[in-house]
Amino acid sequence: MLLMEKVAILNRQNETFALAMIIESKGSTPRHVGKMIVYRDGTIEGTVGGGLAEHYIIEESVKALHIGQSKIVEYKLNRHAKDGIQMSCGGTLRVFIEVYTSRPELVLAGAGHLAYALSMLADSLEYPYCVVDDRMDYCTKERFPNATNLFVNEDIEEALLEANLNEKSYVTIVTKDGDDRVLKTVLQFPIAYVGMVASKRKVITIFEKLKSEGVTQEQLEQVYSPIGLEMSAETTQEIAISIIGEIIKISKEKKHTKVKQLSR
Repeated sequence: MLLMEKVAILNRQNETFALAMIIESKGSTPRHVGKMIVYRDGTIEGTVGGGLAEHYIIEESVKALHIGQSKIVEYKLNRHAKDGIQMSCGGTLRVFIEVYTSRPELVLAGAGHLAYALSMLADSLEYPYCVVDDRMDYCTKERFPNATNLFVNEDIEEALLEANLNEKSYVTIVTKDGDDRVLKTVLQFPIAYVGMVASKRKVITIFEKLKSEGVTQEQLEQVYSPIGLEMSAETTQEIAISIIGEIIKISKEKKHTKVKQLSR
């Protein structure tokens, strides 16, 4: 398999990795062209020439992955030059390290009109998404052709458990009549986001019900409801835009927080 084919596969799978690519090579260097995939644990596929320079490039790629920012690095392969590294080639190597970070993975709990509008926006943003519902005639491949998975079960909670919720999951609850059951299930997992479409009165009713069933106040404080950015949205499409906007905002804030923590 060609290296760039692997890059395309990893990107489709929403993996986090870096692609290190030689963009300039002057004088004597191990290689004048080369590409290398670097994973978060420092393992690689491909090469930019091997040796000490490649070792440093791997280290810089892992650092770039931790903070989520692409960068250009340059090395003088001359042990006698100022700022040179312990190599005897004598040339200069510039490498672009491109970071591919995972995108929010949407879990659309509900397959109605709003979920459909959200799926259209997810398609345009190239966000992976799955759909969960208890209605076989709504949760279909024809309706959601680009969904990574469709989970249908008469018991929507069982369907949701099949979605393998994790720290990348951004869950939007837009069910026909199972919001409380879905929310209780979702809050058992370390998800990135959960938002629920509901009026303020409905939110209070659901929260009180879930508290009586053992859900803690701390868990409920994770819930974004009313859902979406405040923009006086009215139509289904406008509400979908406000929800996606909120998800983008929160995902960016999480990345920035991580960068600050790592830079301390």
